[in-house]
Amino acid sequence: MGANDGGTVNVTTGIDFAILPISGMHKLVGLWIRKMSESGSALRKSSVLVTGASGFIGRAVVRHLGALGCPVTAVCRGQPPTAPISGAVREVSAGDLSAPDSVLRDAMRGVNVVVHAAGYAHRAAPDRASLVAANVTAAARVAEIAASCGVGRLVLISSAAVHGISALGVITEIAPVASDDAYALSKFEGEMVARATLVGAKTNLVIVRPCAVVGPGCAGNIPRLARLIMRVPILPFGAIGNLRSFIAIDDLAELIGHAALSERSPEVVLAAHRTPISTPDLIRALAYGLERRVFLAPIPVSWLGAAAKYSGHSRQWQSFSGSFRADVGLARHAFGFDAQTPVLDALIATAKRLW
Repeated sequence: MGANDGGTVNVTTGIDFAILPISGMHKLVGLWIRKMSESGSALRKSSVLVTGASGFIGRAVVRHLGALGCPVTAVCRGQPPTAPISGAVREVSAGDLSAPDSVLRDAMRGVNVVVHAAGYAHRAAPDRASLVAANVTAAARVAEIAASCGVGRLVLISSAAVHGISALGVITEIAPVASDDAYALSKFEGEMVARATLVGAKTNLVIVRPCAVVGPGCAGNIPRLARLIMRVPILPFGAIGNLRSFIAIDDLAELIGHAALSERSPEVVLAAHRTPISTPDLIRALAYGLERRVFLAPIPVSWLGAAAKYSGHSRQWQSFSGSFRADVGLARHAFGFDAQTPVLDALIATAKRLW
């Protein structure tokens, strides 16, 4: 037996292939491939319930899972939209997820996986109480119902904002939590109550923490910045030298699909494109999509920071001009996933939809 013929034990099966005859090896490999195929097929056909299904992220997740062949129940807070939600086989109006209601429990019976994508985003809640109800109480209730209904996995869509609005180094899943505003704190509290609720339950919890999500239909700072570009052709942001991680909505939906359907999944996974971009590049991409010319004057960042502090907008400035880079290694290692849509392309497509 040559140096490369040695009897290496396969780490998946524990079988020493060197002691098998060639025909036995062929049969074993064929059996292994068939079982893996059957397993993957079963995962793809898992029944999934998605909360927040009429929202920006939820709608994309329903569409992606439906395309994989999963029977998807789309749960909306109000009445389902007039137009059917693409990918859903059933649409349910469950009302306020933070309030007791039997509708969600009935919808969850017989479901294999729940993706909880409902909640306040973009720091848009009017007050702390609203954030807690939407991002904490609702998460606890969904987890409790999932456990009582015997759901195999709960995928909780949280936010990379739990690590803070900016960071000097590269953020990983084990980086310290630094929830430095009410929105980020509520998302982290939602994670904690879901964990506590599922202690001892058979329901497996997977937390997905997306960085800023972009794509046609996104809300928050991207549309606001686009409107500014349409009104003002000269902006003072040319000297900003930061790097921030983003992810396109369709890529995020794919990653959530992996988290929902993969046989094994890490408890926490960050979602981002591997290449971060600067704020000036973000502005240029939006301007390109809007077909607008924009000049970025290189005003010193320290001057702008001082002006932001004087006007009471230091936190917003830190989020706009600071760096936030996420490591994507765990998603690649666990799922073989790499976001495919360049962030600049997603921003251009977003801007084209805005005008």
